[in-house]
Amino acid sequence: MDAISKIKNNFEIEKLLENPINLNKNSDLKTAAEEFESLFINEMLKRAHKAKLANSLLSSDAQDTYVSMLNQERSKQFATSHNFGIAEALVKQFSPSEKSLSVSIEKIRKE
Repeated sequence: MDAISKIKNNFEIEKLLENPINLNKNSDLKTAAEEFESLFINEMLKRAHKAKLANSLLSSDAQDTYVSMLNQERSKQFATSHNFGIAEALVKQFSPSEKSLSVSIEKIRKE
């Protein structure tokens, strides 16, 4: 119990608990999840273009670079406009749940 009281004094847990906790501050997490979804879609598009059966007569390194940049932009647009579910799953996985957070706060208050 002595160690717990030292922790409370050092970190002033009571003052932290007085401030309301806003659980909707997941904008950074959501942005990162959408970027990951964009990268995933980009990889799918890369693999689809590599699976072509034959090269055209006019293919070049410049065209490959252009197609790569086009795929990056397309994947960003797909990630924001279509729901693949990857970003939502990541946000759900890594965001703190309200229930576990409220249980943790109640445990601290009881001590």
